[in-house]
Order: sequence, then C-alpha cells, then structure tokens
Amino acid sequence: MKSKFTVVDLFCGAGGLTQGFKQAYFEDFSFRIVAAMDIWKRAIETYKLNHPEVKTILGDIRDEKTKEDLKKAVGGHVDVVIGGPPCEAFSLAGKRDPNDPRSKLFYDYVDIVEKLRPYMFVMENVKGILTMITLREDISQEAKKNTFEALNKLLELESVGKKRRAAPQYLLREDRYFDDTEKRKMADYVRRHITTVPQAIKEAFDKIGYNVENSGPINAADYGVPQERIRVFFIGAMRGLGIHIHFPEPTHARNPKLTLEGKILKPWRTLRDAIGSFPPFEQRKDDEVYEGGFSQIFMSRNRRMDWDRPSYTILASARHILLHPDSPEMIKLDRDRRKFAEGGKPRRLSIKECAAIQTFPPDYKFVGNVVDKYALIGDAVPPLLAMRVGEEVLKSLVEAKCRPSLKE
Repeated sequence: MKSKFTVVDLFCGAGGLTQGFKQAYFEDFSFRIVAAMDIWKRAIETYKLNHPEVKTILGDIRDEKTKEDLKKAVGGHVDVVIGGPPCEAFSLAGKRDPNDPRSKLFYDYVDIVEKLRPYMFVMENVKGILTMITLREDISQEAKKNTFEALNKLLELESVGKKRRAAPQYLLREDRYFDDTEKRKMADYVRRHITTVPQAIKEAFDKIGYNVENSGPINAADYGVPQERIRVFFIGAMRGLGIHIHFPEPTHARNPKLTLEGKILKPWRTLRDAIGSFPPFEQRKDDEVYEGGFSQIFMSRNRRMDWDRPSYTILASARHILLHPDSPEMIKLDRDRRKFAEGGKPRRLSIKECAAIQTFPPDYKFVGNVVDKYALIGDAVPPLLAMRVGEEVLKSLVEAKCRPSLKE
C-alpha cells in the first residue's frame, strides 16, 4: 500500500515546485498536491492545464476570503505547505526596499501555516533574502512609522549613492556614510527597530510552534539542473513530533570529485545536455522567441551562452533572456559596453529552450503571450531541484513516523 502526504502550493506560479514534489519518492511514500493558489490569472491557467487534478484558487493571499477558500479546499488540514513568496522585494538586482509590501508576504504564508497546521513547510526565495532587512514585529505602530521616516531620510542622502540606496541594509552596518552626529543617531534608531528577514521568519514561525532552518545559498547546477541559479530554501517542522530537517546533498559539481562520504559527484550538466538535441528553431512549429531589440543594459554584459557550460540564471523578463550559443559573440568595447560580432543573427533562448533548462518536462504547456510565458518559466523553481528538496522532506516525515493523510 502506497501512502501520500498531502500538499498545498502557495504562490504556485507555473507549478515548478508542484511538478518536483509530484516526482519525489522515498520508500513507499510520495506526495499528492491537493490545492494551489496564485494571484496571477496566467499562472493559474498554466497550472490547471498541467495539473488538472489539483484544486486551484485565483486570489490574493492577503485577503481573508482567499485564506478561507484555501482552508476549505484542503478540508482544514494539509501535511505539507510549499511555496515561494514573490522575490522582487528581496532580489539583489532590485531596490531591496523594506517599504515594499511584497517583502511582508511571508507573514501571510505564516498565517496559512498556522491555520492548516502542516507537519512541515518549504519556502523558496532568492539569496538576497538572507541580507534583506525588515521592521521588527514587536514594536509599536508609532515606532514603525518613525523608523520608516528615518530610514527614508537616510536613503535620500547624496553621500549614500545609488548603490547604497538600492541596498539599505549595507549602509546601516556602519556609520562612515553619515557625516554628522544627528544622522548617526538616526541610523542607530533605525538599527534598533529592524531585523533581518531570516530572523523575522524564524521568530514568526517560532511563535506558532515550528522550528525553521535555511539552506543558505545553494546552486541549482549542483543538483543536476543545467543552469547556475542561486536560491535559498527555508524548511520548517512542527515542534514535538521528532522531525529532523534535511536539505539535499549535491549530486553534481563544477569538476567531478569524490566526497568525504565516498560519493562521486557528476559534472555539471550543460546547455548541450539540455537543448543540444533540439532541431533548428526555424523547424519548430510549437516554439516561440522574443524578437524585441537589445537594450543598453542587455549590451553591458556578455549574454551569449556556451554550449559546454550550464546556462546563467533564466530570468523572468523577456527583454533580458540570454542568447542562444549559436548567436554571434559579444565583443567588449568599453566598460559596460559591447557589440555583436559580424556574421549571423543574435537570438534569445526560446520558450521551449528556457523550459528545458529549467527542467520542465517536454510536454509542459505555458499560457499567454510570449512575454507571459518567459515570466512563468523564469519565476519558477526548477522542478528537478524541487524534487530533490521534496525527497528530503519525505525522508524527514517518514523517519519521524508522521502519518500521511492519504493511503492508496
């Protein structure tokens, strides 16, 4: 008899986490995804097309109605909660603004965990979350208001510079950016009322009875994904059940090697492994590519991929999708300025190619226009990486003798 632990997928997007967890097995145990939610219509349409057996909810996780709909959809309890709150507020490429409401969505994630009381949960995000700051939750509303005002005044200082404005947690580490006593006092006031997002996550879950550990930055390429993609996983377990949290061990490495445990790591998978067997783009009737021009920002770095290396990170923006390896080389003219070599036409990676690099199955479908499809693919957790995490969650649950909700 096979047993299945039930799962709900929050911020489900195209379903990368779901796909990976559906592929995960440990002994005679696996997962069944019973519900998923997202605020973006295109994401829900894509999800339903590929996972028709799952109940889907289109809604804002901050709305009580959405939370109640989710609770009803799973019958009031689920074994595991998974999901990746939007990463834009934490990304090192973004503004990293603690005022951004998206940086607070993990509290709604916490609220749903408290309502559903799963054995475990998994939360994925970009590595920037590890250094992002947020307001402490145990301070008064007046203190929060005053802290925001002080922080915004500090960020307006010319001495801080654009780079420091984009990453406020850096400027608050030391006083050398502030040239007078008043500004230093203001910075000290802010420091007393802020905390890092990982600490805030740990404290929030601790209050509702969960232990939390994070993986630190991990590279998807170390787990068989043909892409260098750095992400962080937070895994939590309900206290009192004897659940030990496990993170997956790497299966691949930049250079093949033998681990201390005697395990042989395989070499990183490359673009050739992922898309080398694809027919020429012009012969594919079911594929698409974004044909827009190349911006100054795009031309500031080498965006052309190498057949014999993993891809750089697949992004969610169509305009910034990387170049196919057969594109002309990008010649450096000056700092942050390049041009294409003569001969040939530069082409971005196609929808099918990006999906394969993200390790979606070949028959996985994406809904919307070409810009929507790139966003759905680029925002997703690579299913293969999700599967590796899912296997470790199963192992934790089985070792703790947690009872799965479904038996077949």
